[in-house]
Amino acid sequence: MSRFDFLHPPFDVLTAGERDQVEKAVDIVFHPNEDVILAPGQSVDALYMVIKGIVREVSDDGEIIAVYHSNDTFDARALIAGQSVHRFEVREEALVFSLPKELVMGLIESNPVFGAFFFQSVSEKFSAMAQRSGNRELQTLLTATVREACVKTPVFLDGAQTVLDAAQAMKRHRAKSILVRAGERIGIFTASDFRDIILTGTPASATLADTAHFNLVTTDAGDYLFNALLTMTRHNIQRVVVTENGQPIGVLEQIDLLSYFSNHSHLIAQQIELADSLDTLKSVAAQIDRLVGVLSSHGVKAPQLARLVQTLNAQLFARAWKLIAPEELVENSCLIVMGSEGRGEQIIKTDQDNALILRDGFNHPYLEDACARFSEALIEFGYPLCPGQIMVNNPLWRKPQGEFQDQLYRWVYLPDADAQMNLAIFVDAEAVAGDAALLLQAKDYLRSIMSDDVGFFLRFARAIEQFDTPLGLFSQLLTKSQGGVATLDLKKGGIFPIVHGIRAMALEYKLEASNTLERIKLLVDQGNLESQLGHDTAEALGFLLEMRLKAGLDMLANGKTPSNQIQPDRLSTLERDLLKDALAVVKRFKTTIRHHFKMTGF
Repeated sequence: MSRFDFLHPPFDVLTAGERDQVEKAVDIVFHPNEDVILAPGQSVDALYMVIKGIVREVSDDGEIIAVYHSNDTFDARALIAGQSVHRFEVREEALVFSLPKELVMGLIESNPVFGAFFFQSVSEKFSAMAQRSGNRELQTLLTATVREACVKTPVFLDGAQTVLDAAQAMKRHRAKSILVRAGERIGIFTASDFRDIILTGTPASATLADTAHFNLVTTDAGDYLFNALLTMTRHNIQRVVVTENGQPIGVLEQIDLLSYFSNHSHLIAQQIELADSLDTLKSVAAQIDRLVGVLSSHGVKAPQLARLVQTLNAQLFARAWKLIAPEELVENSCLIVMGSEGRGEQIIKTDQDNALILRDGFNHPYLEDACARFSEALIEFGYPLCPGQIMVNNPLWRKPQGEFQDQLYRWVYLPDADAQMNLAIFVDAEAVAGDAALLLQAKDYLRSIMSDDVGFFLRFARAIEQFDTPLGLFSQLLTKSQGGVATLDLKKGGIFPIVHGIRAMALEYKLEASNTLERIKLLVDQGNLESQLGHDTAEALGFLLEMRLKAGLDMLANGKTPSNQIQPDRLSTLERDLLKDALAVVKRFKTTIRHHFKMTGF
């Protein structure tokens, strides 16, 4: 039995031969209370891993930089530099593994992933962490590609062939669909289409060119299964056509995808579509919560998980609105979600951010009651009331198109104390029900009135200065005491500055995307954001969202209300190091935003 624990980073990526090297070379050393393992300026000839006990890293002025517990390692930076910068002292008598420097340097050279723990850039380090995590977790839709699933070889027929020919081909090939070539077009004819054929009395001699569907929904063979799932969920379909280099090579069926990955998220979408009461939707909303826990434990990362939750939530909200509001109200309005829900970055239910844009000239006697019932329904589904009352039951967020545009104008040119916040929330809006053109028109109007207004963008972007980045001069985490516990606010300190800074640039360059990661990619592709900073910022945001999700799930498991607070002392060495790296990226990004919007002289 191994005496060394290889389950923790960075040792979890070592090969069998490399593990043998560690086993042969590692020593176990005991250190009593107050013993100094490494002193400032001391030559470092080993990497340490705590077996039990507590070791503190202390700066020259006595500030505690980090606390190391079981399975934490220290000090890789000193090992590579050759000497220690800080003092490492024993807080509670400690038993530690000691790995010789020569061994560690050899492993860094021979194992690139292990070496990434020490040397790679911030974005590469985050990616390497995700890769290591994926290797030891269940394979999921995040890591599996469409090509790895059961993709059925397509059956092709010519557009001149008939419905009868299609039925015979499906029976012969045991297929539920066929692809149809009609000139340059490629369409699909499915088993479900036979129902419409019978109901409409279409003869079996009808040609496939006249009966097939030519608006194919496709996915690339190299794309992730997770994205194929999102596509099926969004379009409420049972199959997608798989393409490679733009050409169809197969068909991915819903049942095959679900058999490959049995979280049943697509089935949740179907349950939402079939729900005939708010009580039914309430039970489906609870399933979404359970799905979040399952997918997170299986390795689906926060950004991808958030997009799936956004899709399911949008369908949930839309179905609830249609069950509550009269049909003519639904058709003459646009229900929108905003803030983190609109960006697709909310996973755990926090609060409601929604609004209703009405068609000019339309009114309905049931409007106020319908909006009140909708807000109450979301509370029943587990979405708390918005502290700022940004909900459809508030008349300020329930206006005809013209009045909504007047409000946008006031937010831009006659701002009050809440104008900047309200505008920021609206910028991230996404339509979930009704006439989406009403939202598009409102956003087009907003872009038109802000043309080349440098002063506005400067004022808007300055919100990034609202909170300090909790990272000290010597890369120590800056915490605040809450109830005697040292905590750090991930949203204020890291997530918000990235989200809002990118939002300001997206507004300036008139980007239509609402999701922060999509906005970053577009800004980089257009040359408006430096490539390496863009990549680092995206990776840092993904890591911060992951930490917030993990902390939130832990709070829920312990019967507590989720918040943005974490306790750095409870993090592993790797997590603390990556948190410091992420916050350093936040600092660098904020500096870029200051220069971009010329905030330094304001």
